[in-house]
Amino acid sequence: MIYKGYTGRLLLVDLVARSVTEKEVPEPLARQYIGGVGFAAALMNEMVAVKTDPFVPEAPLFFMAGPLSGTMVPWSGRHCVAALSPLTGIWGEAFAGGTWAAALKRAGIDGLIITGRADGPVILKVADGRARIEDGALLQGMDTWATEAAIKKMYGHACSVSAIGPAGENRVRFASVMSDGPAARAAGRCGLGAVMGSKNLKAIAVTGGRPVEVAHAEQLTRSIRAFLPQMVKTPEHCAAKASRVFTMFVRDGRHGVNNWRDGDLPGFEEAVLQEVGGHALHERPYQCAGCPTGCVESNVDGSGRRLNVWESIAPLGSQCGIADMAVVQKAYDLCNRWGVDSISAGGAISFGMECFAEGLISLQDTDGIELAFGNGPAALAMLEKICLREGFGAVLAEGTRRAAGIIGGGAERFAIEVKGLEAPAHDPRAHNFLALAYATDTRGANHTGAADPGIEGFDLMDMQAVRFAVEGTGSAVARGQNYATVLNSLVLCAFSHAGYAQYYSADGFAGVTARQVVEWLNLATGMEHDFASLMLAGERSYNVKHVINLRQGCAASEDRLHERFTGRMRGCGPAGEHLPPVAAMLEDYYSARGWHADGMLTDARMQELGIAKTGDI
Repeated sequence: MIYKGYTGRLLLVDLVARSVTEKEVPEPLARQYIGGVGFAAALMNEMVAVKTDPFVPEAPLFFMAGPLSGTMVPWSGRHCVAALSPLTGIWGEAFAGGTWAAALKRAGIDGLIITGRADGPVILKVADGRARIEDGALLQGMDTWATEAAIKKMYGHACSVSAIGPAGENRVRFASVMSDGPAARAAGRCGLGAVMGSKNLKAIAVTGGRPVEVAHAEQLTRSIRAFLPQMVKTPEHCAAKASRVFTMFVRDGRHGVNNWRDGDLPGFEEAVLQEVGGHALHERPYQCAGCPTGCVESNVDGSGRRLNVWESIAPLGSQCGIADMAVVQKAYDLCNRWGVDSISAGGAISFGMECFAEGLISLQDTDGIELAFGNGPAALAMLEKICLREGFGAVLAEGTRRAAGIIGGGAERFAIEVKGLEAPAHDPRAHNFLALAYATDTRGANHTGAADPGIEGFDLMDMQAVRFAVEGTGSAVARGQNYATVLNSLVLCAFSHAGYAQYYSADGFAGVTARQVVEWLNLATGMEHDFASLMLAGERSYNVKHVINLRQGCAASEDRLHERFTGRMRGCGPAGEHLPPVAAMLEDYYSARGWHADGMLTDARMQELGIAKTGDI
């Protein structure tokens, strides 16, 4: 490997043979796919040539760092987990911050490719460029906090742990992969914890002390120092930032209310602002490896337990008709300890609540739980049943799309998902850009799938001014998805670009733009990318994920929003009377992508991107 920033080594782990072999990172792979999710997509496309069940042993599971992981580049403390999603049946990816990515790189490894199914619970121990598979029977049934504590007792406090809880072991289809114990860094979306569970892989423990070599260390250090903002670490500054972000979310109408049926929940705004203000003033930020600023979404209390974030406050709160933040924190603790995605968990419970309200299910179905909107104890009880796959919880553990099929009676009207993935806490009726991004994302409804390069054209427009724009939105979404794929290949935190949500950065700091990304990647690796070549790499990786979805049977008809978002107005807020015209924007989007109307790539685009036809595509 001529490039720095990479270790040049991937480990192939076969859990059936209990063997670990080494694979070199080819230089063309690094140039064309960068790392992180790009590596995972390219390798998945090579390894899975036909439609495949996500739970079969041979289906691969990827843990990938990026070329900036473990270096001095700020906001680089995230890693990618990818596999075929057991929730959606198509491409699945999730990202987590914390310490694990840096530990993997410092152990001399760029990524892990895991296949097979062990004959009992196992731990994958990675250290000093090597890995071994060890018995994990003593960890079976433990929650993720207890699992991390036990592993650190076994291997030393310096190791970094990614693990599943009982939900992953029970193959709850939206189980998450959790890192850093009570600090709860969640690779939450798409049910990849269930894939770990299907392989009997309880945890991956990584210890690394090797420095990650970069190509031009002095220049990189100077560039970073020149760019970083003034840091303001007073609680009052942090509280003001948190207040602005969460006030905007609530007043913009981002949160779902009563399974996205209603527009307002009395007392919710006041409860949210009191909650996040308390975090900033009385608790402390948890800063992931390489993060100089912290963010409004990452707080822990004195015991190190992660505190509520927007993607718990809304899905487990207002979406279930609950404004009591103490109840929401209990639910979020359960999600983190037992290992389930808080977004899909809230979506499943609120779906169940609306089915209960509409008479599709009764107390007899719900094991005597009064599954009504606003009933906090009922939500907590059902969440436990989901994680254990007990009673009606086993139905909801299938995700809302499958659960609707089991319940019948038109329950799909209340299953608010895209491609099988439950909608996150940002109402797509609030913005056409967001609506189209949800409809077309390779994972399904996902709020982080399109990012702003921040350098030209549409990037520099006031997003509120183009809230209801139709013309140009398709091409803008495609561009944003390509750039988000770049960030997720590096792997850089989305908050690197969101200075407004960084705790310590001074007011007025906008965050990183693509200019810094290009410069830092080149200085770290010795590559010679420009913005165009980097965006081409993102576009290539995005299209490979799309090809995988086509192979899995995901048709163009899946590029849509749930009818609740296109046929029912929210009724309040700045977009209260708006319905996003997704169908009108899709033609522009497909044209920008170089896809036929059926979603297939044109031969010209395949050739331009250098994507070979493999398997069924």
